[in-house]
Amino acid sequence: MNKKEMIDNFGFDRKTLNNWENGIKEKRKVLYKVLKSLPVEYVEKVQKLIEEEEKLKESLKSDWIKT
Repeated sequence: MNKKEMIDNFGFDRKTLNNWENGIKEKRKVLYKVLKSLPVEYVEKVQKLIEEEEKLKESLKSDWIKT
């Protein structure tokens, strides 16, 4: 995943990502490298699954209230 895709999918700004990539905080560097290694298709699929799960929860909650 490139920086633009990280920005679009997670809402980080470019300055934050640059700091993580080049900064001294090792854990942030690891996070940046993990995000960079993820295929954007995987991230989009996980986002879609989360949205579907939320819809299902709302549907079940609504059905439970009706009974």
